[in-house]
Amino acid sequence: MASEFNLIDEAWIRVMTPDFQVREVSLRDALLNAQNFLGLAGETKTQDFAILRLLLAIMYTVFYRYDLDGNEIDLSDNPDLVFDNWCDMWRARQISSKPIEIYFEKWRERFWLFDDEHPFFQSNALKETGSYFSSAKMIGTLFESANKRRLFPNRINEGRELTYSEAARWLLHLNSFDDTAAKKPTPKRTWLSRCGLVAVKGESLFETIFLNFCANHDTSKDVFDEKPSWEDDKKVAESNRLIAVPKDQAALLSLISRRICLCREGDKITGYRISGGDYFEDDELLTEENMTLWTSYQDGKGKNALYKFKPKLYTSTEKFWREFGIIAGSKETENTAKFKRPGVLDWVGCLMEKGILDSKSYVVKLVTAAVIYEFKAMLWLVIDNIYDGVDFHAQLLQDVGVRWRTRIIEEIEKCEKAAQQVFYLYKALQKAKGRADKDAKTELSGESDAKMQFYDRIDRPFRLWLAGIDDTQDIDEYTASLEKELLLIARNFGEEIAKQIGSQNVFSYRKLMDSKDDKKKSKEGNDKKFAGEIFSASLNRYFATISKKIFDRAGENH
Repeated sequence: MASEFNLIDEAWIRVMTPDFQVREVSLRDALLNAQNFLGLAGETKTQDFAILRLLLAIMYTVFYRYDLDGNEIDLSDNPDLVFDNWCDMWRARQISSKPIEIYFEKWRERFWLFDDEHPFFQSNALKETGSYFSSAKMIGTLFESANKRRLFPNRINEGRELTYSEAARWLLHLNSFDDTAAKKPTPKRTWLSRCGLVAVKGESLFETIFLNFCANHDTSKDVFDEKPSWEDDKKVAESNRLIAVPKDQAALLSLISRRICLCREGDKITGYRISGGDYFEDDELLTEENMTLWTSYQDGKGKNALYKFKPKLYTSTEKFWREFGIIAGSKETENTAKFKRPGVLDWVGCLMEKGILDSKSYVVKLVTAAVIYEFKAMLWLVIDNIYDGVDFHAQLLQDVGVRWRTRIIEEIEKCEKAAQQVFYLYKALQKAKGRADKDAKTELSGESDAKMQFYDRIDRPFRLWLAGIDDTQDIDEYTASLEKELLLIARNFGEEIAKQIGSQNVFSYRKLMDSKDDKKKSKEGNDKKFAGEIFSASLNRYFATISKKIFDRAGENH
């Protein structure tokens, strides 16, 4: 078979141009002209993450081996050389072409989408083995199984067959986010399906690459060699191969989580064969992954207890700003044993300390994307993919932002308490209407759905408040403006919930009834009013503290 479709030269990566047009470019063009594109523009944001990680794997590989003139380097003599070269390219606003071209020329044969020896991110050993799926399941906007077609597909039948450029993009996505539906044996979950993926977004593709290319070498490690998976000469066919955690970024970013072989008819990809790829044990992962949220857990008890970290998944039911405590800081910021920021944010912090980013003006734009899975019939199956982000002032990552980080966490906790009161109100009003616990399936919109609707309503105000924080503001006055708005939103939403089930004047004060007859006649209405009073009182308790402090201070000044 002749080698076909070299990813270095062929156009296959989707980017957004400055005039907001989407076009396909080659791997070489995506890197060497990154400053001319606004960013990646794949069919899904999870696809963009998969391709960004490929671009980063190349960056780590190339610039840990070559200087900006294309000369080979020995980092054991000068570990800071990669950072110095990073700074030079950042100032020039362009990736140096010589080392990229030298690397591509040397490893060109490993970037063929179809090849007898080393097809890119594939294994020819699966041509006659592995589970077969149609190309429709490969498409991340469909994930359509052979047994059940999507009710509202976004592609016609002919569109389920893929061009080579589409197949190349979805190949990386499949390797990163595949489910566990393959058989004999059932594959392990992919690495990225277990991560709460995060990345720092720049004003251009160039900035996005460099804000996630962490060039500050960890001097505690003697690992200077970066070796991506496509350089491996071994033709591995073993399914579900347990490996050690990769210690270099290029290997981790290009991890082969699935063995895949594309199937084609003519110039179209019609399906693929697949089996489990490489995996490692969760508890072996330390600090190598830079693009995930982390959560801590206690291992052991008493004085011998240690805090370990594992990736924290982002879910479809939460707003990303609710994770601010583990994104940028918490009340236990100084207790590093319990806290770990994403590596890309540590890198942003490093750039501010070096004066490369202006901490007084720079706004961090953090994005996340995830494929959502459902555990069903002993399998992890894809049900959705999501995307979110949050903007905040870079000062919040520094020591000067400690008091603001603490306040932000407190406000998020108040929002969570208010959402819980929405849950209680909905449940109480349903009960007042006569719904018993056994009738849970007959609820109008569901308690959890009511909480989600509340978060939807406060989402924009909270994001704007968070993005507008800077250290020059009065912390109490600025927070009071948010709490006033959140209190109003919560009260209005509570009234809407009450109206849905026919309650009138739910927030009026309960009038004590003198006669038993009046009590009996009004029992249901009083229950609803009482539920409303509890709801209102709780909201006042959560959101009135700051306002009272401002009022008291104004009175003293007067």
